[in-house]
Amino acid sequence: MDKESMERYQSWLNDPAISAKDKETLKKMSQDELQDAFYKDLEFGTGGMRGIMGLGANRMNIYTVGRATQALANYINKNVKGPKSVAISYDTRNMSKEFAIESAEILAANGIKVYLVDDFRPTPVLSFAVRYFKTTAGIMITASHNPPQYNGYKAYWSNGAQVIPPHDEGIIKEYELIKSFAEIKKIPFEEAKKKSLINLVGKELDEAYFKKALSYSFHISSKDLKIVYTPLHGTGMKIVPILLKRDGFEFYVQKEQGIPDGNFPTVNYPNPEFDEAFKLSIEDAKRLDADIIVASDPDADRMGVMVKDHGKYVRIDGNQMGSLLLHFILEMYSKKGMPSNPAVIESIVSSKLFAKIAKSYGVEVHEVLTGFKWICNEADMLRSKGKNVFFAYEESYGYNIGDFIYDKDSGTPIMVTCEMATYYKQKGMTLVDAMEEIYKKYGYYLEDQLSPVFEGESGVAKIKHIMESLRKTPPKKIGNYTLTNFVDYLNGQDHIPPSDVIKMEFGDRVVIYGRPSGTEPKVKFYFMIMNMENLEGAKKLIKNVKDEFSALLKSIEE
Repeated sequence: MDKESMERYQSWLNDPAISAKDKETLKKMSQDELQDAFYKDLEFGTGGMRGIMGLGANRMNIYTVGRATQALANYINKNVKGPKSVAISYDTRNMSKEFAIESAEILAANGIKVYLVDDFRPTPVLSFAVRYFKTTAGIMITASHNPPQYNGYKAYWSNGAQVIPPHDEGIIKEYELIKSFAEIKKIPFEEAKKKSLINLVGKELDEAYFKKALSYSFHISSKDLKIVYTPLHGTGMKIVPILLKRDGFEFYVQKEQGIPDGNFPTVNYPNPEFDEAFKLSIEDAKRLDADIIVASDPDADRMGVMVKDHGKYVRIDGNQMGSLLLHFILEMYSKKGMPSNPAVIESIVSSKLFAKIAKSYGVEVHEVLTGFKWICNEADMLRSKGKNVFFAYEESYGYNIGDFIYDKDSGTPIMVTCEMATYYKQKGMTLVDAMEEIYKKYGYYLEDQLSPVFEGESGVAKIKHIMESLRKTPPKKIGNYTLTNFVDYLNGQDHIPPSDVIKMEFGDRVVIYGRPSGTEPKVKFYFMIMNMENLEGAKKLIKNVKDEFSALLKSIEE
């Protein structure tokens, strides 16, 4: 173990708040395990933290969660006047409920009223709860679609969106000021309940959510549309079946994956971005001759879609779904009346087709950094200026319809997707056919990704090296296209705050973005092919671009 890791390890052994049992467990860990568990403090970053569960400074456990919650409590008590409250929710992962209760007990001990869900709920419901109960802040215990050994902690502010400056910086500062876990205050759960410092919430919150979500229905449902839904062992079971039923649909829930389970036993990676997550649903869909499969990830803030097309089940990717939903909503609005001052938002790494569609209907388009914390805070600002932000999306299966949730949501987008599938089925079309129509009208836009993984301490250095190399020497050419523009977001661009993102433009046909992931040990590259005349040409170009860039990355790694 290196010197800094040893110092962190010793501080845990000397901390009176660490239990004797946990200290004994630490003493039995190998040097390699200790090095990985203590080489750094689990970072409380701009939206919260996420990590592997276990003992150690670089792990998700009751101590690191307690430190984060005490930091949030300290920040609230120092900066907010009058009554203070926090809404807390959690997903189906192992330890999520325990972390939520721990957080509730700490906030209560700091004199902050808590609205704690009575059972697991989706992330979008937490965002809605912050707005519904008008709380000062919110906490969601989730690691979204990460593998089962992970958990996480997301912090929200009073508008229902994840914290951004100055609040995130203030909470991080408080987090860093806590030097011992003995500084964390706590009150027993039952005692806090008796004092009304902890209040369990459920049915009232759910009903308010359903009422708002259903207000965005276009009332195009049909029992003829055959739907298979999978929640991937997660929280979607709390909202999606009820929404679909109330909107007039009949559907089949994938049986094994309808069981909440933090071990996600039927999938290696519970992420609807990957075909593997749909394996059991496809089997059901074939048996039932279903038209569409819809999936939500474990905390139900993302959705994925597969549709039957010429006898096969085809996954609609995140960018295609964003364009399909936008086009459908605008078609519906063009029939019943466009909202005044309409605006939509997308992340900078999302498809440029989205903006082209929106502008063709006279809708304003705004671009922000990746992450719904930026999307929803931008929406908040635009709404304060009289803009009607009715839809937002990012390429990684994140969608938001309406103005009642300030995060990604799977519930309303799944409902509207089923309505859209019904609308096209009545025309004798699938969503694949609808996408082809959009391409023919606006040009072929294709997107792809490359996300090499670099685990552990050495991985952090590799990711940094790759980003520095590309900043210093970006590729002069990709295929037959010359680099015409290089944008470094480290110092910010226009209204976009500083971020570790680069953008490389090659003529008017190719764009490549690069950024380290904020939640996983990856560096992500996004490839975009724009405005091509035919699908074959677009496919060929994007493959060549990806292959060429992959070779470049390998040479940088070496």
